[in-house]
Amino acid sequence: MKPEKLFDRVYDDYDKYMIVPVALMVLAIGILGFNAATNGEFLQKGIDFTGGTEITYSVQGEFTAVQAERAFQDSGRNDVQAVKQISGNNTLLLVSLPPPELSEEQAETILNDAGIQATAEGFRSISPSVSGAFFQQAQVAFALAFTIMSLVIFVAFKDVVPSLAVIFAALGDVLIAAAGMSILGIPLTLGSLAALLMLIGYSVDTDIVLSTRVLKRNRGSVKSRVWSSIKTGVTMSSGGIAGFILLYFVSSSIVGPSELSNIAAVMVMGLLADMPLTWLGNAIVLKKYVNGEVKTPWN
Repeated sequence: MKPEKLFDRVYDDYDKYMIVPVALMVLAIGILGFNAATNGEFLQKGIDFTGGTEITYSVQGEFTAVQAERAFQDSGRNDVQAVKQISGNNTLLLVSLPPPELSEEQAETILNDAGIQATAEGFRSISPSVSGAFFQQAQVAFALAFTIMSLVIFVAFKDVVPSLAVIFAALGDVLIAAAGMSILGIPLTLGSLAALLMLIGYSVDTDIVLSTRVLKRNRGSVKSRVWSSIKTGVTMSSGGIAGFILLYFVSSSIVGPSELSNIAAVMVMGLLADMPLTWLGNAIVLKKYVNGEVKTPWN
C-alpha cells in the first residue's frame, strides 16, 4: 500500500493513535523511575559527573576485559569497568574506576602483576569535587536550553496549545532516549548529555515544520497540510537516523564501544522516538485544535 493511501486510512481514526506516544512516555518515565528507586539516580553517571580515573592501555598478548576487571578487584578496587578495543594491529584496554583517583604508575603495576603486559597511553583523572561542579553546571545548561526553547516556541506561535504540543514532543524525545540509555547501559557523560541537548533541536525542527504548515498556511485542507509536513519531516528524520546509524557502526568497528558510538546510539533512539511523538502526538493535537475540538479557557 502506498504511504499516502495508508495515511488516508489512518487519518480517519487519527485520534485513537494518540495512545502510542502517551504509552511511550509512560514507559520511559516508568523505567527512569525504577532506576531512581533502585539505584538512587535516574541514569548511571560517567566519571565526568562522578569523578574517578579513566585509563587507556596498549596491551600485548591475549587477555579478556573480565581478567582486567578482576585484576583491579583483587587490588581492592571495586566497580571497575573495562572495555577491550581492537584498532588495526593495536589492542587497547579502556578502564574506568570510581574515586579515589589512581596514579598512572599504580594502574600499570596492577595489570602487570596480574600477567597482563600493559602500557598506559591515555590517563584522565577527575576529583569528585570537580565532577560535582560539572554536573551542577550541566543541569543548569540543560534547564536553560529547555527553558529558552520553550520561550521561543511560545513567542513564535503565541498560543498555549500548539506550544505545549511542541514542548511535549521535545520532552518525550529526551525521556525516551534517556530510558534507552538506561536499558543499553550508556552512562550520562558530557558527550551523551550533548546528544540529549541536540535532540531538543532535532525535535523542535520537525515540530515547527508541522505547526507552521498546519497553523499558518491557508492552502489546502488540514489533512493535506499534515501529510505535506509528514513527507518533509520523515525525510529529515530519516536522513539523521541513517547518518547516526552509519556513525555508530563505523566508530564501533574501528575502536569498539566509545563516547562517539554512545552519542550516535542516543541520537538514533531519540530520532526514532520523535516519529510517533510528532506525527501521532503533536499532529493529532493540532488537528483537533484547528477543528475547534481543543480550546483554551480564554478562547
